[in-house]
Amino acid sequence: MKHAPVLLLNHGDTPLGEAVARLAVEKYRVAITGNDSARGNQLCSQMHAAGREAMFLETREGEGQDHRRNVDRIMRRWQQLDVVINLPRHISVGPFEATSAGQWQQQIHSQLMDTVHLCQSSLTALRHQQTGRILNVIIEYALLPSPLTACQSAMGAAIKALSNSLYAEMHESGISVSAVAIPLLAECADDIDASDPLSATRFRRLANQTAASLDEVSSAIYNAIDCDRSLQIATPEIRTQWRQKRWFRRRWEDALKQLGKRYRPR
Repeated sequence: MKHAPVLLLNHGDTPLGEAVARLAVEKYRVAITGNDSARGNQLCSQMHAAGREAMFLETREGEGQDHRRNVDRIMRRWQQLDVVINLPRHISVGPFEATSAGQWQQQIHSQLMDTVHLCQSSLTALRHQQTGRILNVIIEYALLPSPLTACQSAMGAAIKALSNSLYAEMHESGISVSAVAIPLLAECADDIDASDPLSATRFRRLANQTAASLDEVSSAIYNAIDCDRSLQIATPEIRTQWRQKRWFRRRWEDALKQLGKRYRPR
């Protein structure tokens, strides 16, 4: 795999990241970044044992300079960077008034600004090569806001808007940037950052009820590398709701109000 393309997987030290990495390593040399060095290094060791090329690079939460350092290390080792996949890590839920200003700032820092820093660092290398792919993966609430997801919906929508803008801005440079919407998976339940225990229980239950499997979602993310669209939707369930929101908005809003009534009774 000496001349195989290179893929950077941000937050690859998660269950979803591991599933995507195992698909990607069949074609790519994979650089996994995250803050769980034990899990990341263990995953790389398993890939090395299978004769694949991979390395783990630690990224401290909210430290933008770590992305620059990691991209530099990738370029020094492999002299190229072809694909960047940015997976979600935190999922903020809870009543709007229960989410403090400090929690909003923390989510802006760990979600939106982390994505900005990763894109800035990656684009430096990709523009030098005049080709490349960036996928920013977002939870479905970015497209389909629901009660108790104000903060997460705002973060995801901002990342989607950033990705769409970069898609238009960078496309003629040979670089394609997309947002990929995925459902809340049971395997992501540990990353739910709830403002209160009841919200944590509700959303962990919702995650366990998701129709899509981890394998289905990881395959959709991996396949999105070869699809040149500014927004890609990973599952039929999200796609159906997205269409209903666009074309049958009154019905969609009525359903949301009923859900809000159930979550926030008078």
